[in-house]
Amino acid sequence: MLIESARGRASRRQLRGTGANLGAMTEIPPACFAPRASGVDVVQIDDAVNPHAVLSRIKAAARIPGPVVVYVSGLLMFDRTDAAHLGLRDSTPRSVRYDGLPWEWLVNALRSRPHSHTLVIADFATDTQSWARLRDGAPVPLTNSLPVWGVINPPAKSADGTSPFTRALSAVLSRGVPRAPAEVHPSDIHRAVVERAGLAVDTVELVPHMPGLRLENVHPGAPPAALAASGATTAEPPTRILLQPSDPATYTGDLTRIRTASEAGDHAVAVLVAQELDSRLATTLGVDHPDSWAAREVHAWASAMAGRYLQACELYRDVARRRMRGLPHDHTTVVGPTDCAHAAWLRIPNGDDARRVGPSIVALRELVPGPGEALSAARRHLTRLRDDDPEVQMSRGPEAWSTYLGRQTRRPPSPTATPTTDPSNSAA
Repeated sequence: MLIESARGRASRRQLRGTGANLGAMTEIPPACFAPRASGVDVVQIDDAVNPHAVLSRIKAAARIPGPVVVYVSGLLMFDRTDAAHLGLRDSTPRSVRYDGLPWEWLVNALRSRPHSHTLVIADFATDTQSWARLRDGAPVPLTNSLPVWGVINPPAKSADGTSPFTRALSAVLSRGVPRAPAEVHPSDIHRAVVERAGLAVDTVELVPHMPGLRLENVHPGAPPAALAASGATTAEPPTRILLQPSDPATYTGDLTRIRTASEAGDHAVAVLVAQELDSRLATTLGVDHPDSWAAREVHAWASAMAGRYLQACELYRDVARRRMRGLPHDHTTVVGPTDCAHAAWLRIPNGDDARRVGPSIVALRELVPGPGEALSAARRHLTRLRDDDPEVQMSRGPEAWSTYLGRQTRRPPSPTATPTTDPSNSAA
């Protein structure tokens, strides 16, 4: 579960979050947090407003029997009783007791879980008032009863971009730690993350000392160069087939299996082979390699053909984001995945899932507008999804709720688009 609330103030009343930290966390292969899991669900909450809504999501995650990682990024604030809160969008020092998320709520929601299957990662910003309380020795029981890993940053003039700890965490977990075991405890790699982050002098470091969730080291025994900073490549994409590495025969068989299984209607096999290829290339070549991007696009295509539109949407979105680091936003290999992410989003049957990923698709469309009125259409669709949110309509009163119910019974199904990307078509 990835939660990013406000890290800075947009106005005298309203806090804001940039979404950059969530973007960095989505770059980490989910398998890093659950090496033995057959599948991983990722839930994102950005621009959080209602503390009870956030708490309900945390409680739902806490009921999962397998490993659970909760990543929290935002403004750490204190109420007048010195109780710690995560400041949400409308929080102020005076109101945070009522409209912030009390840290105690999160602790209580996760307290009964086994420590070996639980990890909380916190990357907190602070305002001047909260930082003064920390420096004065105010008790901050963030690590009581929970394995918590992260930092509390001193006040900064700007909160734009990815914060140093999250940026370093994403790089280290994605590329691996040299000469470390295949599975590591956060305390084993904390120093590697901190040294790469270049944290401010007064930063408070939180390291879990109790036994907790072990993470996957994707490159155990890798040479020291594995942690060196590397920019995204700007090499031209393949022109004939999707994957053209130095040894094409290595992947041609996988592509043939994926295509054959999908055409035969055996979508479960196609998705499984595509997922394995995606994971293998990300591990062996790194997430910034063009072949890794292409393998993820194959994974997205297979998911779309299988009707797994939420998964396809998120994978296509990830491909577009990765390529945008080194290619122009109007490049065909950026526009194609963006169009497919948009199309898959329109096909997501669950309204809650569609509402959750919707803001990220609209944000992607703002960078890659696409043909015609694609950006305007995306914004209208997100507005319709939000208007169809029962919780929103109930909060608006009986009249809005009655109108909503009537609209639901009269509305015909709306036409949607289907992603048509083929794994042999590199332009898509």
